[in-house]
Amino acid sequence: MSNIFTDIECYHDFFYIGFKREEDGKRVGVEYSRRQPVYDRAYVRSVLMRNTSIGFNSLPYDLPMIWYSLDEEVTPAKLKAASDRIIRGRVPWWEVEDLLGIRIPFELKQRHIDLIEPQPNAIASLKTLNGRMHGKQLQDLPFDPDMRLSDEQMDIVANYCLHSDLDATHNLWNALAEPLELRRALGPHYGKNFMSKSDAQIGEMIVKTRVEQLSGSRPEKASIKAGTTFRYPIPDFMKFETPELQAIVDRLRDTDFMITDEGKVDMPKWLAETSVTLGDTIYQMGIGGLHSTEANRCLQTTDTHVLVDADVASQYPAIILLLGLYPKALGAHFLEVYREIKAERLKAKKRSKEIKDELKKVNDPDRKKALEAELESCKVKDKGFKIALNGVYGKLGSRHSVLYAPHLLISVTLTGQLTLLMLIERAEKAGIKVVSGNTDGVMFHCPREHYAGLDGDRLKPSLLADICDQWERDTTLDLEFGQYQAIYNQSVNSYFAIKQDGGHKRKGPLGNPWSEHPDDFDPVRGQLMKNPQATICSDAALMCIKNGTPVEVTIRNCRDIKQFVTVIKAQGGATWRGEYLGKTVRYYWGLDGEPIFKAKPHESTGNFAKVPKTDGAIECMRLRDEFPADIDYGRYIAEAETILVDLGFYGPKIEPRKPLRLTKANRLTFYAMWALAA
Repeated sequence: MSNIFTDIECYHDFFYIGFKREEDGKRVGVEYSRRQPVYDRAYVRSVLMRNTSIGFNSLPYDLPMIWYSLDEEVTPAKLKAASDRIIRGRVPWWEVEDLLGIRIPFELKQRHIDLIEPQPNAIASLKTLNGRMHGKQLQDLPFDPDMRLSDEQMDIVANYCLHSDLDATHNLWNALAEPLELRRALGPHYGKNFMSKSDAQIGEMIVKTRVEQLSGSRPEKASIKAGTTFRYPIPDFMKFETPELQAIVDRLRDTDFMITDEGKVDMPKWLAETSVTLGDTIYQMGIGGLHSTEANRCLQTTDTHVLVDADVASQYPAIILLLGLYPKALGAHFLEVYREIKAERLKAKKRSKEIKDELKKVNDPDRKKALEAELESCKVKDKGFKIALNGVYGKLGSRHSVLYAPHLLISVTLTGQLTLLMLIERAEKAGIKVVSGNTDGVMFHCPREHYAGLDGDRLKPSLLADICDQWERDTTLDLEFGQYQAIYNQSVNSYFAIKQDGGHKRKGPLGNPWSEHPDDFDPVRGQLMKNPQATICSDAALMCIKNGTPVEVTIRNCRDIKQFVTVIKAQGGATWRGEYLGKTVRYYWGLDGEPIFKAKPHESTGNFAKVPKTDGAIECMRLRDEFPADIDYGRYIAEAETILVDLGFYGPKIEPRKPLRLTKANRLTFYAMWALAA
């Protein structure tokens, strides 16, 4: 049995299936059209039933369409009509088979793997993901799906189907190797097929299965009507001394949160506009989480102060257990199961560490083999249960989930923000500045006399340790600590942090998860979640900060075109030099470049808008085999320098003084200043 990547294209009188075998890259196309009326249904059925088929968004579309095509009465015209009904009608996956009047064999559906959910960005298209994975070729569907194709156009679509999306699906399969292996190993523990499931879906399935076993009944999804209101119950331990914070808590206690017609929580305007000043730092609250507002700032560990980072361990799962929250549909059994999963994960994590230590000393091959097998099992439990714990939080806000409980989602996020503000308030009162706060952690700029160093990820006895220990006792949450040499902020969500051991952390648009450096490389959570944006500029800025290397040296020494390209999503498509590129566009800055323009004109002016930051662009929809000779190095050097300025590397930005405009009201002041200057 082989892994076969599958994709289909469907037009009027033209239906085409592309297959690509993983082991040798062999491609086969099967056409059913006016020019090819003989459709080899037996071959298609054989490929599906004898192999593991893999696609993208294929369970609700490609697989049902292929199985529907195997009916002897189905024509290309019927296939096009069915395709339109599925796509335009936005038919949910669980209704597609009924719509088409088919029943896909259970074993086929179980064996098929759909990659749209296991990848971390549910709203990203396969084209966008391929750009993020530096796929060789980026290409949109060549013709509008409602066109009637000529023979030549059919050939173009067939070639597109056999190469573009099949290669992109293959790339995604490779990128997801680790999370898919975890799903494969985790499934037998629960007798479930997790291969086509997201992390949140796996978490829901694990918890739901265990609750059903305890309760002996199957839970029903909760139904909450639009317009329903609820209040956030303030935990008893939530105490503040600052009048501003006390007032916020009082107002939260009396605030009615409302469910919208989309099943989400409508954030009150006052909360969205609420900011809190503690010490020298301003914090913004909201449903999404707490964050400070620093920008264009550099802070360093010095002879007098140390940068210490503190993160709340497993913040959201810990708060769920702390507050005893459970979705109505699952009842109190949920907490029993959730607590058990957390305990099992910690046990597996601890045992993994013990096994690793023991393996260093073991010489007996049989014992070593047994320990390695046990270690692998512990890793599966550790990672799988982590998915289960975190996935539950993600489903609290999904009205399609049995875990749906938006009022609990608000309790978790607001409790997370308020507990962090408690920690910040206590530290500031003790004379320890908090210079950053974001969702689940804070950074202290701590006087050295109040800090005694780290023991692993814990603080050694000191004033800072006393404050954090007391906070942990009050909240029952746990903190994990790290020390940094320096932090350079574009904003709270975009920064470089230099670690005490010389390593680094990059967050936000400046991150480079494609870098081979172990502090950066992240093929799943990093690469698949963001578009590459001339990452050589970020690398050059980092090397300047860490090693003093001039940005020009780093940029000119790089010969990897993937470091220079930018991938963007162009709504409605984009063109370059009159040529249509597509909705996902890749380019680099070149010496003879020109702007990229939107493909559709403005409704009122008829003008074609320029895509931002594309002046001097050279399209790169197909990655060059040779490094381009027309790279505009000056543009990349200037961009790297801009990053350093934004990070505060050269000090705070000095905004230019606005010229004084002469008016009737200020003419006397204007002439007086002019006279003094003279």
